Amino acid sequence: MMKRVLALVLCLASVLLCFVGCKKDGNDKGAFIRMYLNEPIYDFDPINAFNNQDNLQIISLLFEGLFVANDKGKPEKALVDTYKYAEDKDEGTYTLTLTLNSTKWSDGVQVTTSDVQYAFRRLFDPNTSHHAAALLHDVKNAESILEGNDSIDHLGVIIIDQSTLEIQFERPIEIDSFLVNLCSPALFPIRADIAEGNSNWAKKAATMVCNGPFMLRSMNYEEENGFILERNSYYYRNRSKDDLDKYVTPFRIVVDYSTDFAEQFATLGTNDLGALRYIGRVPLALRSDANFADLIDDLKVTDSASTHVLYLNQNVEINGKKLFADVNVRKALSLAMDREAIANALVFAEAADGLVPLTVTNRAGKSTTFRKKAESYLASTANVAEAKKLLQAAGINAASYSFTISVDAHDEDHIKIAELTAAAWSALDFKVTVKELENYELTEKNDAGKDVGTGMYASTYREALETGNFEVISLDYVATAPSAFGVLAPFAKAFSGNAINMDTTVNPNYDLTPHITGYDSEAYNAKIEAAYQEQNEKKRAELLHEAESILMDEMPVIPVVYNKDVSLKGKKLSGIDTNFYCNSVLTEAKLSGYWKIALAEGFAEEEEDPIIVVE
Repeated sequence: MMKRVLALVLCLASVLLCFVGCKKDGNDKGAFIRMYLNEPIYDFDPINAFNNQDNLQIISLLFEGLFVANDKGKPEKALVDTYKYAEDKDEGTYTLTLTLNSTKWSDGVQVTTSDVQYAFRRLFDPNTSHHAAALLHDVKNAESILEGNDSIDHLGVIIIDQSTLEIQFERPIEIDSFLVNLCSPALFPIRADIAEGNSNWAKKAATMVCNGPFMLRSMNYEEENGFILERNSYYYRNRSKDDLDKYVTPFRIVVDYSTDFAEQFATLGTNDLGALRYIGRVPLALRSDANFADLIDDLKVTDSASTHVLYLNQNVEINGKKLFADVNVRKALSLAMDREAIANALVFAEAADGLVPLTVTNRAGKSTTFRKKAESYLASTANVAEAKKLLQAAGINAASYSFTISVDAHDEDHIKIAELTAAAWSALDFKVTVKELENYELTEKNDAGKDVGTGMYASTYREALETGNFEVISLDYVATAPSAFGVLAPFAKAFSGNAINMDTTVNPNYDLTPHITGYDSEAYNAKIEAAYQEQNEKKRAELLHEAESILMDEMPVIPVVYNKDVSLKGKKLSGIDTNFYCNSVLTEAKLSGYWKIALAEGFAEEEEDPIIVVE
């Protein structure tokens, strides 16, 4: 009998030990992870994230699209559960049917096909005029809508029910190529009831709703823990049954913009309170620092899906002349640039020899990149003598012309590139200055009729880029999808995505609107149209290489460097993956010892009577 009792006691003791080893405090919602992801951004609308590669890092944490491109550029299902493409050539119908997974927005509202349809339609809205519309030209009625001959309501994106969507096409399509296009962040679902009629919906945490793994908790950049992303507790989760961390492991991502980064950086890998655990972007001043150089071997450096470029506005008059409308001037400016020196100054960059970014694939479903099959069109070092010859042949006295390079005042890399470019062009005797464009706070009238700040900011830089109010402008040209067509097509008039000017006094024939630079080449337009019509992927790739060759010969856009993505994590952090855009995927990020850290830093309080949970 005593043996039975002893065995029972030992068994019970073993069970209790298991319970104690598995207990969790009732306040424990998951890890608070301190990270430095990018420079502060003030607008989280996905369609505004294609002129600065850093913006997409945050956007991809807040939203999820139909498909996601993995680090090889291949589409994988995300919001989509199932899909089927069907052709009926007798009826002339070509349809892609998508069924969505069940998930909710961060405010608990179901994500439906209406949200997907709205995102598609938004690209064709004249108030949007977005170059990502080039990805959807195959969709039924897309071209006629862009030409002003049809209504957005007739775009071939049809709601069957709240979880089933049909995309109808004008002709047979190569389905793998179109699925690549559906990976575009420009097509992330958007709630019409949130965004319609409110251009500032994505500029404030209180009005932001997200369908991705995280939501925007706060964005007070002047406070130490002011920028916080929090787990979207509705992300694919049954809140009555599923664990909090079933789909998203960390509870909060905490970013400090108020403390000097060098000071934060010194804590990486330490057990200090407030220690930095992950770096997704390295400030320029630190890249050549000796202390940072010691960690070079630990860095993860990858090619990015963007090329830093300069747009030259061919419509603007400088000293009475449309200076950049002259191809020889554009070529001379490109020749005068020392791309290798600029890349070295940035440390993590590569001198560009073409426009299409390094990671874009040559063909859908293939691993070979476009660049590996492309020619090298641009020299890495400057040829000032040849540049001056071109200016002389064009009859240009450079000393007679002054112009500015517009740049986002909040991006130190872009400012550095603009400064080095201005110096190179000044060597040709042009008078070039860098114009840093600041954000400005939006105001509203209070009860007393006075203007008061709203805490929301608008970008003078973005306004200049969208309206063509610049002479030269600096930007990251981010691939809208992992396809070369999406990169190259917007420079062709029919695929620019710009709304037609319906004012007959200035556009009596309702002509299509060219690229924002004013570039309009018959040869290039024809080549892109041929690539669009071509159904054979191999032949289409050949046509796109020919198109890039034309573009680099006529130089309406000057590629400067291929961007690189850099990250560095502390030893206690694991589970971070990346996608095609080099964005950090943080849904499974794990921080060893996070509960002790949260308690020590005051992020959490331990309960007096912890809840015992068997997991």
